[in-house]
Amino acid sequence: MNVALRLSPQSLGRLSAYNDADLGPHAQALWRDLCAAAAAGLPLAVVALAAALIDVVAHEDAGPAGYLDGAAFSFAGNKAALGWLRRRRNGILHHEQPTDGLMGESDAARWLLADAERAVATLLEYLADLDVGAAD
Repeated sequence: MNVALRLSPQSLGRLSAYNDADLGPHAQALWRDLCAAAAAGLPLAVVALAAALIDVVAHEDAGPAGYLDGAAFSFAGNKAALGWLRRRRNGILHHEQPTDGLMGESDAARWLLADAERAVATLLEYLADLDVGAAD
């Protein structure tokens, strides 16, 4: 796959505008890596890190999980989008069956980039619903 993979300027802008100060240190470290992966055009890493961030934000006591109640997390994000992200991350990382975009298809680069864009949107919607880290 020799195609340069770059997220849209809109997605990169939304990531760079996000204020991660409300996140705990574990989530902040993942956030930095997510932003670097997005800027470097690493769509598989973007998907994996976005899914990991959602899990960490929901469980890291030094971040929102330490001061928001469980109801906030129950209602955060689009459940279909969150489910897609978890399944896509698992398909990428656990290779239980052939996975779209990872089998040498001619359109694989575009598919993976679309997945990364969707992962970023899903993560940012989740964080917005929690009302943490709004852009400055």
